[in-house]
Amino acid sequence: MIEAMNAAVAGLRVSAQRLGVAADNIANAGSSGRVEPYDGYVPQRLMQSTGAGGGPQATVWPIDNPAFPAYAPSDPSANADGVVGMPNVSLPSQFVEISVARRSCEANIAVLQTTSEMMKILVDREV
Repeated sequence: MIEAMNAAVAGLRVSAQRLGVAADNIANAGSSGRVEPYDGYVPQRLMQSTGAGGGPQATVWPIDNPAFPAYAPSDPSANADGVVGMPNVSLPSQFVEISVARRSCEANIAVLQTTSEMMKILVDREV
């Protein structure tokens, strides 16, 4: 039962990381930088895998194509053609990541509650 609780706590940590990455991406979606070389916000993605103990773990990576060109001649970062680099953030996919984090939290909390109830039953039987 302790292993289940450890896995659920690890899952909650991964969910919090997933939420944080999505929040950072959303918060910086409207920022800009120079096009060449791009010096603006680099969006991140979270890769979830199974850790050595069997619980989930997360690794945060920068996305492959961090920016796209956009015409914004009044932006201080604009080049001579009025083009800036904008972070390549897909807002719909970030909202999906937030939903995944929420559902993962709910599932891991349910595991913790169930494990706690089972341990209480075992302790009550032994007493």
